[in-house]
Amino acid sequence: MKTLGAICLFCLLSHLSYAQKEPVRQTINFSGLKRNELIKNLERVLTEPRPAEEQLSQRDAQAKRQAEAAIALMEMGAHKQIWPLLRHRADPGLRSYLIRDIGRSQIPVDVIIDQLKIEKDVSIRRALLLTLGGFSTKQLPAQKRKPFVDWLLQVYRSDPDPGIHSAIDWLLRHGRQGYENRKIDWRQGKVLSTIDSSLSGRPSKDRNWYVTAKGHTMAIFRGPIEFVMGSPGNEPGRDKTDLEARHRQRIPRSFAVAAKEVTIQQFQQFFDAHPAIKQRARAAGQRDPTRTGPHMKRKNLDEDCPQVLITWFEAAQYCNWLSQQEGIPKEEWCYPSLEEIKEGMVLPTDYLHRTGYRMPTEAEWEYVCRAGASTSRFYGQSDELLREYAWHTGNSFNERPWPVGQLKPNDFGLFDVYGNVWEWGQDWVKQYRSEPVDTIWVDNEDSPLTVSKDFKRSRKGGSFTYSADYMRSAGRSDGYIPDERRDSVGFRVARTIAEK
Repeated sequence: MKTLGAICLFCLLSHLSYAQKEPVRQTINFSGLKRNELIKNLERVLTEPRPAEEQLSQRDAQAKRQAEAAIALMEMGAHKQIWPLLRHRADPGLRSYLIRDIGRSQIPVDVIIDQLKIEKDVSIRRALLLTLGGFSTKQLPAQKRKPFVDWLLQVYRSDPDPGIHSAIDWLLRHGRQGYENRKIDWRQGKVLSTIDSSLSGRPSKDRNWYVTAKGHTMAIFRGPIEFVMGSPGNEPGRDKTDLEARHRQRIPRSFAVAAKEVTIQQFQQFFDAHPAIKQRARAAGQRDPTRTGPHMKRKNLDEDCPQVLITWFEAAQYCNWLSQQEGIPKEEWCYPSLEEIKEGMVLPTDYLHRTGYRMPTEAEWEYVCRAGASTSRFYGQSDELLREYAWHTGNSFNERPWPVGQLKPNDFGLFDVYGNVWEWGQDWVKQYRSEPVDTIWVDNEDSPLTVSKDFKRSRKGGSFTYSADYMRSAGRSDGYIPDERRDSVGFRVARTIAEK
């Protein structure tokens, strides 16, 4: 049997080495091994006991071995026992290696498509969609893609889950990933944008996402929510000042967060609608954030790259403008009038109870970033897999941000939560403390409510100018003063959802 001759049991039981783009399999001929015996050996790899939680490198190495074993079993036709491995877990490392490597294997793409159409578990469906990005045009030729694309577009329009929606967005919209061509360019970007436009401003009770009038896809999260925020002391890259102390956190509301960072095209509409604000921004000289600013022209950024060089105040002004565009009453806006948004401004006492647009709080941001994972990153902890999800110094050439949504989303449907650009947060940087297990921090409005240089605002996620250590769900910094401009800082929008 051809498959048996290509399987390297030695590799499965030892640490595998992977190249940047394709897995490397050292092969030993096991053509004489009986099929049942080989299957048992592979299944034994999948049932190995997990190393202790503090043994991070051993856990990651095991995830790689088990992914290789699972793929070998699938190549032999043992599919049913592998699908549950694609279900999201608190430690999703094995799942993430499978997502990356299934398309590089000898598994027929029809196996994935057929399972996708009948699968009931939503997290498995998300994973199946992401595996399709690994298949080539030879494996999935144009004549086979056409009817499948029609089905995917219908799911994109109507599926209630934001993770499914974003996985299809990632698969179909982009033909490139940075400087590199995708294995398949599905050429559906314009079609997806047309669907987005037809749905904009039309929230539905049947979906946990909606599209704003200005094209932001918002993922909805039903509250109240409790989760463990922060990082353990042994997490690689953890801040040494204990900014990331672990604690239980409660978010007492329902809220929505944008799947993507605010783009240049979206933000420049706001500038164009407010010439006076635009003119003041131009006075920043080299840090002028308008299209014609020196930095923006020199970098020649695409319109769908994240907007950079904006202050926290300008991000707040944009949020108010977006609230206005959505027809949200002024008494629900989270910030004062546009002209009052400046140094020394005072936020409304109930701004987290208001339904206008704003920036996410640190607690909201970390919750949606983690997407249910307890590992340092939402996909596990591997540095090797980071390039699948984040633009950082290892793959951005420390050069520029890239168009939003080119890399895989997390399980909640959010793109670029690690890398690309730092993201302004709503609140000022607080010092959390490790508390007894029954102590819960509650994510309420800031105190004091004044926004000034005396209280640095939070920033989350890392950027294209930072190393892998900063690309972590719990990652924190001491923040930036609110009128600071950086070429690696942008934001995404959020809002509180009023439950009826």
